[in-house]
Amino acid sequence: MKKSTAFIMKEFSFLKKYLSDGDLKVTDDVFATLSNVEKTFLQLACFYEDPDHSSFNLAMVYQNLDNDWLEVALESLYIFFSEDTYLLKDPSFSIMSEGEEYMNQVQFADYLKENGLNYDRRKLNVYVKRGVVPAADLTLAGTKYWERATCEAFLQQERKKMPYSSSQVSE
Repeated sequence: MKKSTAFIMKEFSFLKKYLSDGDLKVTDDVFATLSNVEKTFLQLACFYEDPDHSSFNLAMVYQNLDNDWLEVALESLYIFFSEDTYLLKDPSFSIMSEGEEYMNQVQFADYLKENGLNYDRRKLNVYVKRGVVPAADLTLAGTKYWERATCEAFLQQERKKMPYSSSQVSE
């Protein structure tokens, strides 16, 4: 399995059964059972595994993916061309991914929720627009990112606003 396919399988492990043993077992019946997002990633994985015989229509990415799924698809494409085919020699392009020093809006909201605050993606989005949340430290291709330290400082600020009994969340 190529690195780009393995990257997709981290998110969609149940699709492995259609790619096993190098024999692509993808039929119209299989596609009928999948969501548009799943279809897109399965078709992309088929292309990665056998680009000479499987094609991929980039319109599927445009039509079926948004936000985080779009980032996953783009990162898998980057991995394919830089690590699986080596068609990108000396790449200067960089993609940020989970676990790094920056959080996107979804990760920021999840971080706040995991640490005892009542935040979800929509609420954080409203607060970003109103200027309640600190300005993003970095914006790439329209996606906002906050440094981990910025997220931690905002968490502490919000905890101080909480009533005494609920602000004793362990750190």
